[in-house]
Amino acid sequence: MTRPLDGLPGESEYATLIEETFIAERGTPFLLSSKDWQLIRTWRESGIPTDTVVRAVRETFEKRRARGAAGKINSISYCAAAVEERWEMERRGLVGQGEGRRDEKPVEIGPRLGALSAALRELAEREATAVAPEVLRREIERVAAKLDALPREGSFEETEEKLFRIEASLARKLLAAFDASSAAAVEASVAGALGETDGVSPEVVERMRKALTRREVRRRLGLPAITLFGA
Repeated sequence: MTRPLDGLPGESEYATLIEETFIAERGTPFLLSSKDWQLIRTWRESGIPTDTVVRAVRETFEKRRARGAAGKINSISYCAAAVEERWEMERRGLVGQGEGRRDEKPVEIGPRLGALSAALRELAEREATAVAPEVLRREIERVAAKLDALPREGSFEETEEKLFRIEASLARKLLAAFDASSAAAVEASVAGALGETDGVSPEVVERMRKALTRREVRRRLGLPAITLFGA
């Protein structure tokens, strides 16, 4: 019996969070295939929480690094067994749901939100080359205020979905304020990363394009990912 989708992020948010985790662990740019996206969709439709998948992906890479394995993982399906195993253990109560193993320290929403807000405000004082400093300061302060207002005792999944939307909005507003050459450079970088998309549905291509654009805007401005997953 599958868990209902209530409480899970929307399909786009769910897939993008997992995609970004996979890319971060892999350490090099990479686009998920249509089969990878279908696997992620299956996980969501089975009711597997985002943080369950994220932790399983991270554990897969950690174990691989510990073995000293060479080469790159070229499909998220490599992590499928770990995702299914962790989800089964969570359902049996052998591993804390959304909290990693019981001897791991769970992610605390309040401190993480506070750290994100402080990091953003600190970065707002730096000089930016792609966007006017006053625009950067205004938009970052807007986002930091939203982070400050989020409930510290809220649901992990609901908070993560809100953070996804906040980051997406920030990226759109900042990109709209980029000077012409910087905006063109972002577009070129995203197009290059997308590469050949024949055989991939337009919906998947658009999700990949948006995810790549957000990352490129963050990279050019040195902004942290607005997520509960992180240092």
